[in-house]
Amino acid sequence: MADSCNRNPAALCSSAQGSNTVADGVSSTAQGYQTRTNNSFAHSEGSNTTAGNGRSGGGAASHAEGHLAVTGADTAHAQGYATIASGDAAHAQGYLTAATGASSHAQGARTRAEGISAHAEGEGNTASGRASHAEGGAFDLARNLAPTRASGESSHAEGIGTIASGFGSHAQGGTNDITFSPGPRALNNFSHAQGLSTISSGIASHAQGALTDARGDLAHAEGYLNVASGIASHAEGLSTVADGDYSHSEGLNTRTSTFPGAHIMGRNGDAIEAHSWFIANGPDEVTRGIGAQWLASTGDMSVQGTFIPGGQDYAELFESINGEAIDVGYFVTLVDDKIRIATDQDDYILGVTSATPGIIGNGENLRWKDQFMKDEWGRVIKEEVVIPAKYDASGMLIQREEVRMQPVLNPDWDPSQAYVPRIKRTEWSAVGMIGILRVRDDGTSRVNGFCRPNGEGMATDSEQGYRVIKRTGPNQIVIILK
Repeated sequence: MADSCNRNPAALCSSAQGSNTVADGVSSTAQGYQTRTNNSFAHSEGSNTTAGNGRSGGGAASHAEGHLAVTGADTAHAQGYATIASGDAAHAQGYLTAATGASSHAQGARTRAEGISAHAEGEGNTASGRASHAEGGAFDLARNLAPTRASGESSHAEGIGTIASGFGSHAQGGTNDITFSPGPRALNNFSHAQGLSTISSGIASHAQGALTDARGDLAHAEGYLNVASGIASHAEGLSTVADGDYSHSEGLNTRTSTFPGAHIMGRNGDAIEAHSWFIANGPDEVTRGIGAQWLASTGDMSVQGTFIPGGQDYAELFESINGEAIDVGYFVTLVDDKIRIATDQDDYILGVTSATPGIIGNGENLRWKDQFMKDEWGRVIKEEVVIPAKYDASGMLIQREEVRMQPVLNPDWDPSQAYVPRIKRTEWSAVGMIGILRVRDDGTSRVNGFCRPNGEGMATDSEQGYRVIKRTGPNQIVIILK
């Protein structure tokens, strides 16, 4: 029954105090001004607060405090100004906040925690995914409202105008003007968008920097205005596009042109083959070009310019006839396809064993010479092969089906045998055949004169032969071979 202050403890063991208060739940307490409890063990205090929803029956042991705060679920807590805690065990605090998901928490101003166990804080933000987290918000630099939104389960949105809608996604950073461009958006599962107006829409993709777009699954875009749309692709720099699967574009305005595994760097250029490497060197966006390339289909490398090696001669690798090492600085001749030290009786001189070659041919430096089948001219035989698509254990596509021209493997090749390159084997020597070479001599050779090998493969003075251009020691000269 109400008293002179209109205090009405209407339920068993309830307490109403203040003015115009109603305690309508068993063992509930209403205090302050125009406060009300509608369920057992509830507590309302302050001004115009309500603890418990009399129509739905929710709100047992809830707590509303402040002004216009409302709890509508069991064990909920609303505090501050016009806050609502309508989820079981939810907590809303601050200004115009709402915690509607069970065990959710909303704080700050105009935030909403709608998902189960979600958390929204800051200003104007919404966490609607289960166990999601939204923070930041308020205004962008142009003073537009730019709240964050975490709608994916276990997602996290922070900063200005960010959206995390993928499962386990993360968006952070912001935007200068949300009316022109939204903040970072993490739109797919486990994706991550950070920086200024970036987008990560591929599964487990990552976009960072400004206005970058990681569209491919497992892709990474960083820098400014870059796009990584191929699976596991990477775009970095400025205005680059990596649209081939597991391709990489970097630099300025480069593109992998849908070729898988291609890598391009530099400026203003496009890849022209899969699994190959390019340096772009176009003068502008319209006049595009390539300055250097290595092609996987042939193994050929090209440069648009001069190749400047540090060595002094062109050499080829030859094996000694007796299987023993031949030291540098000796004239050598051929016996079939192998070499020995030349003498004054030899009418054919192949060259000089070189200490500082600039280019070495016949190297077979990367693999056994017969690893792949060859035709009668020594060309590697190739065949068309279909590389099947690959999926991970969860069924996600990680490599699309691809048709390639691949070399035919020699059945005699044994992959268990470690290959030692010729250049590291003592029986092979680099024989300089063209260029400037140092050679041993017997002390008789004259600068501006000529020389030939003596009986020990060293230079000796001659009326004709190889031009001597310099003496570098008592028993060493420099000659020109051509």
